[in-house]
Amino acid sequence: MISSVSTAGMSTALSNTIVDLQKRLSIAQKELSTGQHADMSVSIGSQLTQDSLLHLSVSDLEAITASNNVVSSRLDITQASLQKFSTDAQSMRNALIQAQSGFSNRGAVIQQAQTSLSTMMSSLNASSGGVYVFGGVKGNTAPIADTSSAPPSAAKASLDAAFTSNFGFPPSDPRVSTITASQMNAFISGPMAALFSSSSWTANWSSASSTPLQNRISITQTSATSVTANDASFRNIAFGYTMLTNLGVSNLSNDTYQAVVSAATNYLDQGVSGLTGLQEQVGVMQSDLKSAQQNMGTQKDLLNTQIGTLENVDPAQASVTVTNLMTQIETSYSLTARIQQLSLTKYL
Repeated sequence: MISSVSTAGMSTALSNTIVDLQKRLSIAQKELSTGQHADMSVSIGSQLTQDSLLHLSVSDLEAITASNNVVSSRLDITQASLQKFSTDAQSMRNALIQAQSGFSNRGAVIQQAQTSLSTMMSSLNASSGGVYVFGGVKGNTAPIADTSSAPPSAAKASLDAAFTSNFGFPPSDPRVSTITASQMNAFISGPMAALFSSSSWTANWSSASSTPLQNRISITQTSATSVTANDASFRNIAFGYTMLTNLGVSNLSNDTYQAVVSAATNYLDQGVSGLTGLQEQVGVMQSDLKSAQQNMGTQKDLLNTQIGTLENVDPAQASVTVTNLMTQIETSYSLTARIQQLSLTKYL
């Protein structure tokens, strides 16, 4: 039996080979360009599940890292606000020390207290990323009511009512000049102090939650990441400022005025001490957050290295593969052209 091969058959076979080589070349060029296997399911086979789990772990780390960036901004604002509160309170305290020595203007003291109180109340409503920094878990609600609003806020109204009930006239009445130092001290330590208790503060001054925000700052760690407007340090400082702004201080006798100054100084001291503690707490939060970010960065690098081991191609080998395939395609084209030129008539 004699077998025969036609030029048409040979040409068709070579054409099919060229098509296959072109497909392989396209894949090889993609792998050379991206540095990764073009078809993971084929290239890494049974390790595909491991590869998917590694990617999920990286995504989890990236999500926590992004959240931590938001938390970091919130803590920066918190720390800056606490420092401002402390600076203002200490400045107010210095003014009160001068007042006790008789070297300050009463009107200037009142004005400074009003400004400092207003600044603190406004800053306690600071927000970051759509969350009220001092709101605790109630981060979608402004923590502090406007104490200078009209009609008067609940805090102002309750204070005026307590003053009037205790003395028989409001703080704006000229008769405040008749209040003795002992009477004022009794009012401050009794009815007025009750208005700055934790329960009264949350009823009349603050809408914040006393529970701080919690955030997952690493794969294994969840921590408190805020302080709230209900902390005692804020209440004590607000108490001190309010004595100077809402007790008819401008009309008090000198002895009674000195009693108010002394009490205000005491509460400001307590408030500043509390702020120092809060600043230390926030500092620890910031340090923990920084450490978590660094650790997750290291974890992410290790995971990406493992992913690369599975997914990446050898660039040198990929380049050789592309070159070899291009050479084979060129050779196939050349052979196809020669075969197509073969004709029996040329040899007759």
